[in-house]
Amino acid sequence: MLTNYWIWLAIIFNALTNIGFKYASMVEDNAKKKWILFSGALVFGLLNSICFTEALKTIPLNIASAVFFSLTIVSLSMVSYFVFNEEMNWLHVGGTFVIIAGVVMINA
Repeated sequence: MLTNYWIWLAIIFNALTNIGFKYASMVEDNAKKKWILFSGALVFGLLNSICFTEALKTIPLNIASAVFFSLTIVSLSMVSYFVFNEEMNWLHVGGTFVIIAGVVMINA
């Protein structure tokens, strides 16, 4: 299942969608830049939907959704910490490892 490239593309595009929304929310004094970032994020959202739909052709919905949402949360946690300098404590780190363990168990 994790060899299906469509699910990986969907995860990447979903993360980019949320990153775009975050950047758009940070723009306060330039409405044009805000709407460009927001529109770009929506394009990534469309690509995410297309890729996820393609992944569902070969992956059962319950597994695809669990992997998709879990790995999106993990990737966004890393991005929020390393790119946006948001707080991450040991409880967050532990939860991230629990999520990864869950993905491994679902795919076993």
